[in-house]
Amino acid sequence: MRLLAAMILLVTACSPGQAQLYDGSTAGWSQAGPGGFANRDKVLTSSGGMGLLWYSAREFRSYTLTLDWRMAGDDNSGVFIGFPASSDPMSAVDNGYEVQIDASDVPDRTTGAIYGFQSADIAARDAALRPPGEWNTFELTVSGERVRVLLNGVQVNDFTNTDPARSLASGHIGIQNHGDSDVVSFRDIRLTE
Repeated sequence: MRLLAAMILLVTACSPGQAQLYDGSTAGWSQAGPGGFANRDKVLTSSGGMGLLWYSAREFRSYTLTLDWRMAGDDNSGVFIGFPASSDPMSAVDNGYEVQIDASDVPDRTTGAIYGFQSADIAARDAALRPPGEWNTFELTVSGERVRVLLNGVQVNDFTNTDPARSLASGHIGIQNHGDSDVVSFRDIRLTE
């Protein structure tokens, strides 16, 4: 009953069509794979891995996902979209798409890239990206098989899926805990359908 009351409070605290998926409570979230996230002061901070904290309460289609993230240094993480439910974090890798967080990697694996599929606009990314230790904001708008990636209000990617084995049209969302030396924090995760 307390969980239901908390979920009603979270939904009613947002504007119509908007849900606060994380603002201190991990209700509705599940960890897949090793490692995890410390949950302190309305901030999730990654440790260990390679794992995935994913919103298991339901799938989404046609939405805008907004969240803040911060790297401690030269770290690696990502936001996964469009993947089926699974307790195996590799299912998100193999069946969904990752919007990468790692400013020092190659173009198709750098911050704002659709990991392994399409580079971010590097000039736009460089102009928008804040340095390690500062908060950045991703706004991912998924419409059918298309995702647009905004970094701190600047569009850095516009990708359309053409792979019939994958689909952005429906699926779960998640945040990655990449490995022992990668420390990335997340806060204020909200979704508007």
